[in-house]
Amino acid sequence: FECLGIVNKGGQNRHAEVALRAVGRVARNAGSRQAGLAEMKAFLSEVGISEKDYNFEDGSGLSRLTLITPSAVTRLLRHMHRTHGEAWVNLLPAGGVDGTLATRFRKAPKGAQVLAKTGSLSHVSALGGYAGPRGRLRYAFSIVVNNYNAPSSAGREVMDAIALLLAQ
Repeated sequence: FECLGIVNKGGQNRHAEVALRAVGRVARNAGSRQAGLAEMKAFLSEVGISEKDYNFEDGSGLSRLTLITPSAVTRLLRHMHRTHGEAWVNLLPAGGVDGTLATRFRKAPKGAQVLAKTGSLSHVSALGGYAGPRGRLRYAFSIVVNNYNAPSSAGREVMDAIALLLAQ
């Protein structure tokens, strides 16, 4: 889990690629991208995520061919919370506190909490994680703004507003 904290909080894409290969090594005795992707496919099937809801080409999401639906991300987030609880949730950046969300959600209403992973490429921005009142049930969410020509800050503002609505 420690490596995932580095990937999630710091947005370390290189670590994500290494983690994919490490999973392949442990599960399939081959530390390759292909072995890691095969294991990820098997895991997502166990979670109940259909192959039509994703296409992975890498571990970091930097490939333009890596695609996943927001509903698949939300299903995965619910599964991870159900099976790993707070140990999983605490690997995510906390809004206004640390990681890639250190400067976002600083003006969140008192008690509102957003713990989420960011993702971005040119003309694509994503935010997925959990939101809710601190210490109470969190809502799993995934928001993707895709193929837009506005400044990336405009997409982030919309995503942040939605996450804050869930957090309240």
